[in-house]
Amino acid sequence: MTIHLLSADHRTQGLDAVARLGATAAHLGPDLMGAVPDLRGVIVLGTCNRLALLLDAPAAVAAEDLRRRVTDCLARRADLSGDAVDLTAWRGMDAVSQLFATAAGLESMVVGEREIAGQLRRAMRVAAEEDTLSTDLTRAVEHASTTSRRVAHETGLAGTGRSVVAVGIELAARHLPLPHMRVLIVGTGAYAGATVTALRRRGISDIAVYSRSDRAQAFAVGRGLRAVDDAELPAALEAADLVITCRGLGAPVLTRQLVAPAVTGRRRPLVVLDLALTRDVEVAVGSLPGVKLIDLPSVQRAVPAAEARQVQAARAIVDEETALFERMLSGRRMDPVVCSLRSHVAGLVEEEIARLHVAGGRVDAGDAARALHHLAARMLHHPTVAARAAAEAGRGQDYLDALDLLLGAEIVADLRDAATALPTATPGEAR
Repeated sequence: MTIHLLSADHRTQGLDAVARLGATAAHLGPDLMGAVPDLRGVIVLGTCNRLALLLDAPAAVAAEDLRRRVTDCLARRADLSGDAVDLTAWRGMDAVSQLFATAAGLESMVVGEREIAGQLRRAMRVAAEEDTLSTDLTRAVEHASTTSRRVAHETGLAGTGRSVVAVGIELAARHLPLPHMRVLIVGTGAYAGATVTALRRRGISDIAVYSRSDRAQAFAVGRGLRAVDDAELPAALEAADLVITCRGLGAPVLTRQLVAPAVTGRRRPLVVLDLALTRDVEVAVGSLPGVKLIDLPSVQRAVPAAEARQVQAARAIVDEETALFERMLSGRRMDPVVCSLRSHVAGLVEEEIARLHVAGGRVDAGDAARALHHLAARMLHHPTVAARAAAEAGRGQDYLDALDLLLGAEIVADLRDAATALPTATPGEAR
């Protein structure tokens, strides 16, 4: 198994290019599994500033060949040339480390944001539903979540304001009276949930939610909000002070034609915060009188700088957790050996059981004792022969060191004592 991470984000591609790639994310996992047959698993992580692909491939697959094939697939889906798609690639433990750093928010537009960890878990659930989730990818994502929680608890990076949502609301608040405002959220995904949490931290409780899907009602009931349907949307826009969109499904949901009637004749401004990577709001909405449009590039320009000391501490945690994960994987590689060893011993036990004479459902104690002694003799035959052979070859200490790994220090301590008590043979002395 080798884990690969291929990513296009706002730093290497720019938001527009990432948005175009992000629009291809639907069903991308199964399509990649079909286009690249060597793959054993795919998780697609699309966020407000990246498209990341976590891949599980056989060790024999060349990293550059995998990158080229995935790039070609993305370029075709996005109707781009291969040269226009520039994926940054990591392999093996470098990929795991980058995954952990991403989950901890260290690679985000707002360093330390917590939303990314939830988005990663959601991406893993989608992969499971689409049957593209491998065991090794599951372990990697679960450990990434553990790393994210540890960074949040042990550093100050996850403090107030450390999220794209929070920064966006801070920008909107400059134009609105807090907390007495009415908010309409468009969308029901992970960012919508984070938006509700961020609004309530500011004491805002008058919140409605709209979705073109049938999920708005369930989303609203679970959070104590009001659900808005298509017929109620124009009135909800007219009543709102702040509209926050976070769908990002590839086509604007708020058009100039829809928003214009809602702002005609109103005395207060309508602030529209578009947090979607692929715009939910037509750019022309921002030119309407009385409308203040805040989009993702505006949020990017306003993000606070992270404290270098806290980032350094978070990076150290990522390094520690990566090393721990590597040790865990190394241990897992012995699982087939352990299973085979258990199977072998179980077979010996069954053979001895078959030799027992059972009368009236009972086994004679003497027969049972002889069977156990015979089993012990069979299991110890090779180690005994190997011990003498090792001593004859001058490798007695190597043998004892190997037993330390196999049997444990407590048992081997007695064996070492026994070996120390033996007289040393002299040349020519009979053995």
